[in-house]
Amino acid sequence: MKSKMRPKVYRRVSKGGICTPSKPLGMSVTAVPPFKGSSRELIVEVARALEPYFPDITNNWREKLVNEFGFDGRTLAALERLTLAAGCSYFCHDDFPGFQENLQYFSTRLAKLQVDTRAVARSLELYQLSCDPYVSGLFPEREAEAKAALEMLSSVSFVIISGAYFDAKTLESQALLSTLDAELSAGDLGVLLQRVLEITTRTFQASMGVLLLRESDSESLKVEASAGMRLELPEDFRIAPGWGFTGRIAQTGEAGMILDTSPETDGLTPLLRPHAKSLWGVPLKANGETIGVLVIGFQKPYEWLPTERELMRAIGDRTALAIERARMTDALREREQKIADLSAHLLRVQEEERKRISRELHDETGQALMVIRLYLGMMESGAMPRNVRGKIRETVEVVDRTIEGIRRIIGKLSPLVLQELGLVAAIRKEAKHLTKTTGVKTRVLIAEDVGRLTPGAEQAIYRVVQEALHNVAKHAQAHNATVQVAREDDLVRVIVEDDGIGIQGRSNSRGQSFGLTGIKERIAMLGGASRVVSGKGKGTRVEISVPAGEPSEPAARPAARAAAQAVARPN
Repeated sequence: MKSKMRPKVYRRVSKGGICTPSKPLGMSVTAVPPFKGSSRELIVEVARALEPYFPDITNNWREKLVNEFGFDGRTLAALERLTLAAGCSYFCHDDFPGFQENLQYFSTRLAKLQVDTRAVARSLELYQLSCDPYVSGLFPEREAEAKAALEMLSSVSFVIISGAYFDAKTLESQALLSTLDAELSAGDLGVLLQRVLEITTRTFQASMGVLLLRESDSESLKVEASAGMRLELPEDFRIAPGWGFTGRIAQTGEAGMILDTSPETDGLTPLLRPHAKSLWGVPLKANGETIGVLVIGFQKPYEWLPTERELMRAIGDRTALAIERARMTDALREREQKIADLSAHLLRVQEEERKRISRELHDETGQALMVIRLYLGMMESGAMPRNVRGKIRETVEVVDRTIEGIRRIIGKLSPLVLQELGLVAAIRKEAKHLTKTTGVKTRVLIAEDVGRLTPGAEQAIYRVVQEALHNVAKHAQAHNATVQVAREDDLVRVIVEDDGIGIQGRSNSRGQSFGLTGIKERIAMLGGASRVVSGKGKGTRVEISVPAGEPSEPAARPAARAAAQAVARPN
């Protein structure tokens, strides 16, 4: 009598072990049709009858698989867990769900070993062929019925196996898609690193994880993120290339694994030992250079399988690209901020320079011209020939026109009406000037509650209206224009629109485009928003909103306000 061999019954114990079938995260045991009572009884009967012969059947089957596929011992051991011999212990205890769970676990393991499903199907077929002679001898009168029951068992098993393979592939895809989603949704590099680390530990059911990046000014690694533990390190803690597990990965650029952290005494490993018995690590490479290391750990010895190693490498590669993109984004954001700061500084300098030039024109050139006019007037009133007096009169007229031109320039450079009477009067004055010089009928609609604003806000709004009306005069070919100013809580909203030809092609409106860019820069500097809407033949609409703030000086006196209204009445 041959000795009986009872396969070991595998049950789910804990995650991370190499011999405990547990469902990987994101996987569900594939639903299969239940066996009928008669089929279950027959499968149990056949399994019990074949149990004494399983060692011979299994040895014969293993030889056939090695000859046909050249499988190694690790693959053969996993395939054996899918056979009737492995299921016998489950069937004898009427534990078909347990066998189904066993199939799920070892099918997932085979998927990670990169064993093709066709090879798995062939192994089940070979096992049944190895059983057939024994079945014929043990069940001569019910041979066909017994073989049909085993064929049904193989078919149902393969459905479960296929489902496990599909779940394994789905898990891989979910991990990579989650990494991509983290890249797209993370606001900064720190958030990205933490999310990637959490995704990786969750995917492999690891107990902890650490992500290190190489510092830009040295080759050393610095811990940037951790998961599953509290890792308190000195501020100056760094990992030199070649030092410890993570240092070796950074130096060689190759993935690594430690099944037992106990012998490791260098680098980061001693600090991780209380949280992990085994470690997996992959380099993060960008443009052929290692920029960091991704490490996860397990509380039990856990050797990675080929698919797990490749998936972790893929996550590492995707993470490295995401890190480089995040760094470039941060650099661009920093550069944009510097450009914005420089633009704001240039605008302030420009305003100060305008004020200086206007003061010099007023105090020096303007005064000198007034003196010249006075002298010419005195000469004109004296006794002179008629022809000389006529020339003096012409000269006085030239001086008057020059003075008027200088006053206009001074008003454009630093309008006194804005400083003395406020924004409302200044806008009305610009609208009147547009109507007077171009014939464009301009309406000004200003809400009564606008009031005085901060000098910066008033100056920015005035310059925007000035630039917009300048564009109307120069480009729009409009007949009508409207300026609206209203206050909504803490915001001031301004709209300047016309009925002109709209903004044309880029080549025809480069100056206007630069002007609109200046508008956006001014408003952005105050933390406001701007929008330009234009259509061919439908005019242009410039909309801005800026924080009102609190005025730094008292509102204009009633007399001054009345003067402002007299200076610029609605058109």
